[in-house]
Amino acid sequence: MNEDHINWHGAFYDAIRLELEDYLDILTFEFEHQLNTEPLIIDALILKKKKQVVIEKNIAAIFKTTNVLEFKSPEDYLSISDFHMA
Repeated sequence: MNEDHINWHGAFYDAIRLELEDYLDILTFEFEHQLNTEPLIIDALILKKKKQVVIEKNIAAIFKTTNVLEFKSPEDYLSISDFHMA
């Protein structure tokens, strides 16, 4: 592994939980959720348990019941197809 490589996934997960800490009673967080038996893992899965509750945080303005978050480092390529993987 590259010595300069920084694994940001843990920090990203902790940051999103901290940002939404006022809503921990209505959200379920899963870190690096396994999608199937193959080594395909999403960075964070946030499940909204109560649809009627409005989360007053900018990051959650577009949240639905099931929310998949994938961290991309500045060096990663991001295309529209990345949004249609799950």
